[in-house]
Amino acid sequence: MSPFTLSVSLRSYSKQGSIFPLIQDHSPLAAAYLSQAGSVLSSILPAQIFQYAQLNYAALFMGTYWLYYSVLDATAALMLAPIWYGLWYGSTVLARTHPDATKIAIGIKALGWISQFYGHGVHEGRAPALLDNLLGAVVLAPFFVFLEVIFHFGYRPELQKELKNEVGKLVTKHRMDKAKSKRAKAQ
Repeated sequence: MSPFTLSVSLRSYSKQGSIFPLIQDHSPLAAAYLSQAGSVLSSILPAQIFQYAQLNYAALFMGTYWLYYSVLDATAALMLAPIWYGLWYGSTVLARTHPDATKIAIGIKALGWISQFYGHGVHEGRAPALLDNLLGAVVLAPFFVFLEVIFHFGYRPELQKELKNEVGKLVTKHRMDKAKSKRAKAQ
């Protein structure tokens, strides 16, 4: 599987279930993840080093993600750019103005992960994508959520349909494998 093919990458990431309902679980977490990861990274390096360029680890981190998303789907990545900038800017301001920014970021991150595991385990009955594909869960999650939102507004309906079909097949296979495993344990 090429990590630079949008439909393959998203299909692999989204095989956990139906596409649009996952937004309810993931959108706040994906935004919180990036914002808080940015806050942590912004606080590691002294601001004076890049005071003129306004460059910090958060910018490098988020820029790398954005470049990867640009390879996957340049149009969607361009639409994401203002949101991405706002997340980076907000996390940088937090890191520079609040003495406990790192503690706040780590706390929010921990609560986000706990709530995600709870939501997947209790309400969906399966493990988060994190356990199947760490790269997909950490790198693709924010782009996946953004694409789900713009799919809802009519962006690339052919890709949305393809993903729904492929995800449906993967979910069916997952359920069949789970039932087969359950029957094998019962014998």
